[in-house]
Amino acid sequence: MFTIALGGGFNWLLKAYFKRERPDIEALVEQGGYSFPSGHSMGSFVLYGTLAFAVFRLYDHTWSKILGAAALMLLVLLIGLSRIYLGVHYPSDILGGFSAGGVWLLFSILVYTFIKGGRPWKKISSL
Repeated sequence: MFTIALGGGFNWLLKAYFKRERPDIEALVEQGGYSFPSGHSMGSFVLYGTLAFAVFRLYDHTWSKILGAAALMLLVLLIGLSRIYLGVHYPSDILGGFSAGGVWLLFSILVYTFIKGGRPWKKISSL
C-alpha cells in the first residue's frame, strides 16, 4: 500500500513540475491533467513490479518466477501501449512513466528490505 499510495503522490509532483500538455489529436477518450509522466504507466509499473517482486520472493521454482514476472510485465507494456492508442499520451510520456515507476519501485524495495532487517544491496544482487 505504501509503495502504490506514495507512488501516486510522486507522479503528481512530477506532473506539476513538467506541466506537459496532452497530445493535440482527437483522443478516443477524454483525459484531463498533464501528460508527462503517464500516471497509468507509472502506476502499473509500480503495482505489477511489486507483484513480480513478491513472485520472486514467494516461489521457489525458477520457471514459476520467470513466467509470473513475464506475465506481469506484459500487462505493464500493454497498459502503456493502450495509453498511446487512446491518444492521451506521447510515447515519451509512457517511457517517462515506466522510468519513474522503476525508480520508485527500486526505492520501495530497498526500504522494504532495510525494514525487514536485511542489507538491500545484498538482496538485490542475489536475485
